[in-house]
Amino acid sequence: MESEKRPTPGEKTTRNKVDQYATKLSNGLLWLNERAWPLTVAILSVAGLYLYQYIQVEKVPLSILSTAALTALPAMFAMLVFVIGMMGAFILIPTFILFKRMNSAGARLSDQLNLSPGSPQVTAQHRRLLLHWAASLAVPYIFWLFAVYLSAKAESGPLLTVSWIVAVVLVVMVYVWIIIRARPAHIALRDISREFWFASAGAGVIQMLVILMVTVPVSRAFGEYSDSIVLFAPFMFAEMVVLFLIQGCGACMVISMNDHENPAAPVSLVVLSLLVVLGMIPEAGAKLGGLPLQASASGGRACTLMTWSDDAKVLRALVDADNPQRSVKLRVMADSDGSYIVRPWQAKEKTVSFVPHAAVAQLDECP
Repeated sequence: MESEKRPTPGEKTTRNKVDQYATKLSNGLLWLNERAWPLTVAILSVAGLYLYQYIQVEKVPLSILSTAALTALPAMFAMLVFVIGMMGAFILIPTFILFKRMNSAGARLSDQLNLSPGSPQVTAQHRRLLLHWAASLAVPYIFWLFAVYLSAKAESGPLLTVSWIVAVVLVVMVYVWIIIRARPAHIALRDISREFWFASAGAGVIQMLVILMVTVPVSRAFGEYSDSIVLFAPFMFAEMVVLFLIQGCGACMVISMNDHENPAAPVSLVVLSLLVVLGMIPEAGAKLGGLPLQASASGGRACTLMTWSDDAKVLRALVDADNPQRSVKLRVMADSDGSYIVRPWQAKEKTVSFVPHAAVAQLDECP
């Protein structure tokens, strides 16, 4: 008889991890199922909050008790979770370097994070890692602060392009140096693997992109009031503090969930809390709440051109003077009771107009 093949220690470890993840997933689904009614009420309430903020800020005459609005609440919540989840995942991507193995022994930077009170030495390691992470954020922020200033003052040219490339490389090198310095004291520099060096450089590039994606809308909003770099610096500092808190809390939450028997419970509570906090901010709630309504009404078009039907009767303000068969650039705010609720593209006024479906022959993307 052939001897039975026994699993190797590596295969046993892999199977044990798979079983652990499967058990946690099963416990999480059971926890969600047992609390289906409270979660349903919370989901509809949060979606209703975003819909209310959208109506209030954008002045869209959409009844919150209408059939269209009520049926849109579950889809709105799903899209909110997706959009905010993608934004949160993008912001938290640079923290992967904290959980990357530094050497063959499997040491990680996250080993220095300690959420429970410990010895003075452990507390000092925890504080030291957080300070290094804050410094790694400060370097790209200083770079982008000067970039905002130079983009408004300097003239474009080959020399400026080369200077940008050199500056980005230097910023990434400084970022890597700060991350490497954050290693535990017992790990020598020669013991750090090449993979960790390359991963640190990749994390630096991603961190710069994250900061850029956050800085661009902030600078545009600030530019409507002032073009002073001195006044913009405090906003950049506040932006850095918020990003540090988000990434730090995200890393700590991953560590706490790793040891939690049922991660679905804290994750659900954190997601709902985050949605409620963002929904309480009128501008944020309106922007996020309007995404599903505008996307579904316009077919995913940010800017829309309407082609009128032969017997269409529409307001003159919506008709393109150069091409009467088409509309001006429009922003479709919602679709309710057989009419598109529209507003001229990038209009500062809160005026909205109603366009019956019968008056529209085609919907096109703006050129």
